[in-house]
Amino acid sequence: MLVKGLLASVLLLASSAQAKPSDVRYIVPGAKWVDTEGNFISSHAGCVVFNPSDKLWYWFGQDVKGDNSVFQGINIYSSADMVTWARLGYAIGLQDGVPELSLSSVVERPKVIWNEPSKQWRLWWHSDNSTYGELKQAVATSPNITGPYTFLGSHRPLGDFSQDFGLFQDDDGKAYTLYSNGDSAVGRDNKIDLLNADFTNQTETIYKFSDIDLEAPTILRTPKKYYIVMSHKTGYRPNNVVYFSADKLAGPWSIGAYIAPPGTRTFNTQSGWITRLKGTKQTTYIYVADRWDLYDLEDSRYVWLPIVPNDKTGALEMKWRDIWALDVRTGEFFEPKGTTYEAERGSVTGNARPAGAPTASGNMVVTGISGSSSTLTISGIKGTGEPQWVSFYYINNDDMGFGDQPAGSPDRIGGKFALRRFATISVNGGAPILLKQPSGNEGIVLSVPLQLTLSKGSKNTITIGGSPNSNGLEWAADLDKIVVY
Repeated sequence: MLVKGLLASVLLLASSAQAKPSDVRYIVPGAKWVDTEGNFISSHAGCVVFNPSDKLWYWFGQDVKGDNSVFQGINIYSSADMVTWARLGYAIGLQDGVPELSLSSVVERPKVIWNEPSKQWRLWWHSDNSTYGELKQAVATSPNITGPYTFLGSHRPLGDFSQDFGLFQDDDGKAYTLYSNGDSAVGRDNKIDLLNADFTNQTETIYKFSDIDLEAPTILRTPKKYYIVMSHKTGYRPNNVVYFSADKLAGPWSIGAYIAPPGTRTFNTQSGWITRLKGTKQTTYIYVADRWDLYDLEDSRYVWLPIVPNDKTGALEMKWRDIWALDVRTGEFFEPKGTTYEAERGSVTGNARPAGAPTASGNMVVTGISGSSSTLTISGIKGTGEPQWVSFYYINNDDMGFGDQPAGSPDRIGGKFALRRFATISVNGGAPILLKQPSGNEGIVLSVPLQLTLSKGSKNTITIGGSPNSNGLEWAADLDKIVVY
């Protein structure tokens, strides 16, 4: 996984205890990740699985092109170290004469598991038509994890509707489908269904979450507990993802709680998969999520963050990390320390000004940043002369009161107001670089990363201006601080 236009990858190659700082490669949530060919990785709403036979990791996901989600194919990427991802092509793509695999079909949330009795890999997904009137699940099979996968068919699980989809394989080898049964008055449940021995159909419902109306389900399994993580039904708009815990899949399950700090909309992501990495020293659970961009779906990003379970309380902890490193051999991860520069200590032009902000790090932000006439310049920034990650902490209150209610109701949620602002970032007076700043709830501080090349020494400047969003507004978000790594 490489950052576009740069040679730096985003995960750790070697043990953090032995690696030099220049050797450490980081996961950068929300950055633009590219593959070994330099192409933007397109693998959304999928899964990351380990194949013990060749000791490779495989990342499956939807190939999203342009500003729509028309089916193209299910991409596969492989990696020996969860660092450098090579695209292998499609696991399954368009097929003549197969309505479930046509340009008008919906192929979403692909998941892959190994079936030991048949010695085959099973590929499952939510299968639908363009009006979401079929509400089915589909399955394909291959003796090789890389495919090609042979389509077996689609069906409604145990005769019920299936809208959104997940898949879970337990430590005993049994597998389960996880799904929402729709949006009708009688279909707002989420189900856990046991699969048959060859993982091609359901045999029974193990548990039903009645009337909770959630989607994007995935399960985290520890030696003592199960945790199911699900999103609210807000379309491509992020929301506060929730989780439940239980000692057994059949329940009883706890009541729900937010997996991330309230108001962050789970750091502007939607749940999709949790990868379990069993290292020689510890087991690490990774939240594999999408940061959808409703107005530019092809530019939707990925956010991977460690999740820490507490089996005593049944709680999950997931905090924001600007950048973090993972040792895939030991399972250990760490977060480096950056240098902070407060926005209110910078110089401003035009209508940009410091303003009180109780939730900001110094209880101040710089507001009024707009276009090229109202800017903020932070000076005295120390650089290395090589590319460095810089995180821009900001508050964007353009939430319009949006919560976790379904998209389209009330009508204002279906409007065209873009819930994001665009900043321009200029280093030492150079050409401006565009930075998207998605919204949060009132007073919520969020951050977005950018890799910049700063001159060696402490005389660098970063100037922040504004750029028009889809409404033509040139406002940048209010800036709290920057952190340079």
